[in-house]
Amino acid sequence: MIHPYNRKMLITLLAAFSGLSYAGYPTPIELKKRCDIQDSLTPFEALGRNDWSLRCKRLSPRTYDFNVNDDYGNRRTLPYYPTYSKSGNFADWIAAPRVKMASCDNHGYNQMYHCRSISRFDSAQLLFAPGELTVYDAYTQQVQQLVIVDERATLDDLYYREETVSITAKKAPVQQVDVITIHTQSGKTLRVTQDHPLLLAEGILKNAQYLSMQDTLIAQNGELDNITSITTSTIAAQHYNTQLNTLDAKHQGKSHIVITQGFLSGYLADNGELEMGQRLAMRDTLPLSLID
Repeated sequence: MIHPYNRKMLITLLAAFSGLSYAGYPTPIELKKRCDIQDSLTPFEALGRNDWSLRCKRLSPRTYDFNVNDDYGNRRTLPYYPTYSKSGNFADWIAAPRVKMASCDNHGYNQMYHCRSISRFDSAQLLFAPGELTVYDAYTQQVQQLVIVDERATLDDLYYREETVSITAKKAPVQQVDVITIHTQSGKTLRVTQDHPLLLAEGILKNAQYLSMQDTLIAQNGELDNITSITTSTIAAQHYNTQLNTLDAKHQGKSHIVITQGFLSGYLADNGELEMGQRLAMRDTLPLSLID
């Protein structure tokens, strides 16, 4: 005769291997979906979640140390972090804070599971109708409205419209990615891949790897913002091959000016390929004082 406790454990294991949940416990598939898509955190966000959980006494110091540090006491490259659900109902969950000093009120979401952070840099965040998203995140959330600069806009009269797009994405091997971090005179920071094209005051697009501190970017509100520093780093990141395509036949094959982390940039919608090198963009509508 099987002891009731062992019976419960056996049923839970069988449910997990069959892909079914039992008594609110997640299956491996359900937990993977939570960790990889629904509550996916970067390493920096994962550290913030752990700091918040420790400060709010939801994690023990011992578990915090395991999540953040390896067996040799070194900071993990990809930390573990807790994700929270209602007790007995894994599907009812909350996106808990990712900064240490956030409010400790967890609204009753006290059931804790653990994920591992994913280093993901498939593209810089673009402005979609719901807010800033990477192309992959827009794909997973089924967002289709990309915010672009209207073709009739000028720097003196910037206005935007939404373009309906289709997005596809496929997971690729982990790769070494060169990332460019740009600081501007206004105190803003951009973090993009080296081939991401940004719109300059002269009316051209230049890939991030070719920028210098003599270049001036254009903010979303039309203000000019000088570059004050540029640094390059290489990270090991989960890579995703993504394609972003316009659904409007009359705009297919055209390059759009989009918003990347608060600045005007280029993104070639057709076939999801970024334009390389320099390209004329909005030159005819820019004030002559910016071109001469």
